[in-house]
Amino acid sequence: MPSTTGAAAKTQVLPSFSRNVERTLDPCVVLMKDLVGQYADSWKDKGGIYSLAQGVVYWKPPEQATVAMKEALDDIDSSLHLYGPDEGLESLREELCKKVAKENGLDDHHVMVTVGANQAYVNCVLTLMHDTDKCVVFAPYYFNHVMALQMTLPESSMVVGPSTDNGTPDAVWLERALQNDPCIKVVTIVNPGNPTGTHLSRGLLQKIVDLCRQYNAWLVLDCTYEYFVPNSEFDGCFSDPHVLHIFSFSKAYALAGYRCGYLVIPKSAMGLYEQMMKVQDTIPIAPPRISQVAALASLSAGKEWVQSRVATLNTGRQAILEALRPLEKIIGGSGAMYVMGKLPLGENDKIMDDQEFASLLVKDFGVAVIPGSFCGFPGWIRVCYANLPPEQCLRAAERLADGLRTLIDGQ
Repeated sequence: MPSTTGAAAKTQVLPSFSRNVERTLDPCVVLMKDLVGQYADSWKDKGGIYSLAQGVVYWKPPEQATVAMKEALDDIDSSLHLYGPDEGLESLREELCKKVAKENGLDDHHVMVTVGANQAYVNCVLTLMHDTDKCVVFAPYYFNHVMALQMTLPESSMVVGPSTDNGTPDAVWLERALQNDPCIKVVTIVNPGNPTGTHLSRGLLQKIVDLCRQYNAWLVLDCTYEYFVPNSEFDGCFSDPHVLHIFSFSKAYALAGYRCGYLVIPKSAMGLYEQMMKVQDTIPIAPPRISQVAALASLSAGKEWVQSRVATLNTGRQAILEALRPLEKIIGGSGAMYVMGKLPLGENDKIMDDQEFASLLVKDFGVAVIPGSFCGFPGWIRVCYANLPPEQCLRAAERLADGLRTLIDGQ
């Protein structure tokens, strides 16, 4: 039978798309990159557009990672082209087990290597939740967590909780929510926070751990930014059987493009690891071997290697905080690599359109940020201070300050 071509193909009515995916947030980082590309030429002779949008670090991976990958690629007997174990290479998992035991106090846990921390969270959503279950996220939230929930579960499955004035999850609200809604089976916390840039206290986290135990809910702690705690130490892990931890090599070791993260699952949660292996085998089958070679070698550089680079972010962080000072409210700066600022109300006390504001910052001032509406915080902006070297971050902060001053005064 002849194929349909030409005019007939153009008039064909196609089947519908997934309603879940259609209602899922647009990928804001992609949108901002497109916006930057749209105005790149007009800023070419002015140093280019400075991006304070996507959460990445400015430094390169450890030299050990590059050397290890070159050696693996040059090895004639290399097995890089083969599928690896679903759960990750044994050599990497062994070192990660040592790391989480020593640094995070997580003994007797399984480690599952994933294709970045985002895949680790999808593993959790698919393994832990039924269609009738609900998951709590706190606004301002990490957009990719929300997107994972939106595209895999009914709209009613996501419960958005409030944060306190300083950007920390509201534990009082959570207790009431868990009391009143037995369908809540998962609570998600990012610590240090994305997008909030807040480092949560051990006491607050313990309260949330205890509440989840009391009301029979899983707690997923995304610890991607564990090393990004200026003037402090990260102490945000718990060995309770209902608590899962997510970690990443993307930020600390600058391996974002290699897509390597890992899940730490308590062995005392009987059967969880085995059930999650079904998800793991379906999505990546196994994480890429070359990425795990880079990750294993990066671990040899050590925590101190990361901390020495994180220390260089202080200059940019202070500059961004100063640039945001004219705003009514600022949260963040105590952890991760973010600060959020609240834009002033517009005419008739209307919340300012943060997406339009962010677009004008790119077009007229050569600096990109993330609109807060993608984080459940319309009328705010998220600013990352890690994606540029200190001297460039200072120039970006000047542009941001100029843009805020001009756009706010002119509204």
